[in-house]
Amino acid sequence: MTQSTVPVDPEQYVRTEVRNGTGVITLDRPKALNALTAQMYRDLLETLWAWENDDAVEQVLIHASAPRAFCAGGDIRQIREAVVDGDIDRGVAAFTDEYTLNNLIANYPKPYIALMEGYTMGGGMGLSVHGSHRIVTENTVMSMPECVIGFFPDVGASWFLPRVNLLGRGPSLAVGRWLGLGGQRITGPDAVAVGLADVLVPSARLEEFRELAISDGVEEAVARIAATDDDVLPAATLPERWDEIEAVYGADSLAEVVAAAGEDLAGASPSSLARTWEILDAGAAAESVTQCLERELAMARDTISGADFSEGVRCTLIDKQDDPVWQPPTVEDVDVAAIRDVVATSAQLRTRP
Repeated sequence: MTQSTVPVDPEQYVRTEVRNGTGVITLDRPKALNALTAQMYRDLLETLWAWENDDAVEQVLIHASAPRAFCAGGDIRQIREAVVDGDIDRGVAAFTDEYTLNNLIANYPKPYIALMEGYTMGGGMGLSVHGSHRIVTENTVMSMPECVIGFFPDVGASWFLPRVNLLGRGPSLAVGRWLGLGGQRITGPDAVAVGLADVLVPSARLEEFRELAISDGVEEAVARIAATDDDVLPAATLPERWDEIEAVYGADSLAEVVAAAGEDLAGASPSSLARTWEILDAGAAAESVTQCLERELAMARDTISGADFSEGVRCTLIDKQDDPVWQPPTVEDVDVAAIRDVVATSAQLRTRP
């Protein structure tokens, strides 16, 4: 039997149902690549809270209504509108809901299955990489591109980026920096190789995987549908660059990295690069994803209060130009001490009503 669990927003960007003990969430804003609005954060939070102690829901599966994008991030233009209107608190409220959602997923007591087909960026990674079963295809494109819009990699990135690893070599903060500072895009096979996803499924079999996971459980779906050596799929390429990346991004200072990285960091806000450097360093030593998210929430308030955020969003997402005027213009001019003061603070996430 199919049942609706919580009301959705008027545009029905989040659709929910329960099928055979599986709480199914469908992101349905395809024209915007499922960019998450403030209302979508609230709908998702209320849904997962409702299902958390619902005995009729044994597992959760989240996917998109169209293959082009699982979720390309948050609708950051809404946040900028709040900032321009002088209502910083409205912007922070949206981040509070989003990070509370990320934390809930990371600590969810039931299997949480994310089908990460297509673009999975920014907020889309927050909806997926914290889950227990992270499914990608050869068409998955992962990225945390926030530095080019005057922000920083959030949604728990300060937890999961410093912990990327390759073939049991242990976590690599340097490769995490490469992903976060430059917003580098990686594929589904790459995501599995570095621990940001668990299972590779051929795109042509993803719908079959979804239906089997709903009917017979995720473990059965993995056993029967996951990619094998017989599937002709692109191989991971990031492992081939691992040592090269570590050599550049393992430097002792951000200035050294910027000097050596070349075009990797072109166009990024110097302040955002500094924020990212500091928050990833702190995240590498963090004890929990919750601690990271609380620190990121304090950083989010400070970041959207600065000039680069409004400028970056305007230039990249509104006017679609490529000439932002960053303040300050170089990493050497950034007030790193002020950023470290922010990193040393935290803000409170929401608690379940």
